[in-house]
Amino acid sequence: MSEDIVSRIAREASQAWPGCEDSSLQVVLSIVRAFHFINQELVRGQLEYGISPPECGVLIELRLAGPPYKMTPTQLYNRLLVTSGGMTGRIDRLEKLGLLCRLPDPQDRRSILVQLTENGHELIQAAGQTHFHIMERLTEGLTSEERQCLAGLLRKLLSDIESSCGQ
Repeated sequence: MSEDIVSRIAREASQAWPGCEDSSLQVVLSIVRAFHFINQELVRGQLEYGISPPECGVLIELRLAGPPYKMTPTQLYNRLLVTSGGMTGRIDRLEKLGLLCRLPDPQDRRSILVQLTENGHELIQAAGQTHFHIMERLTEGLTSEERQCLAGLLRKLLSDIESSCGQ
């Protein structure tokens, strides 16, 4: 059986840097490589709808907020872990596309709310379906139990990483 690329890189790195933990390398390299391919597929699916992955993230967050599908830009950028400037650019583009609109915040005159338009709601319903079908296709090689186990392990790893990085 031939050695996969992650195992080969980890083995070679362990030889080049004695004491380097082979299993840590395999975990991180596997996640990085998986992210590359997963992201490539998700981008391809989103471009079908004329939106970028960051823009899709905004629409998904608004959709997940439930009716009336509105949030403040601050809520959005905190949930998506982006800067306020990055969020403003996304909101500007989505507003130009007619997928969301800005409204005054009745609770705070200094703030605005961002709300999905009817077109935005229809688009994210369709794009969301595509998005989730891609995720299902990409994980279909794992059993339901394996997916649950992997999700739990990745959740634990992410929690540890976020804690150590001050998130």
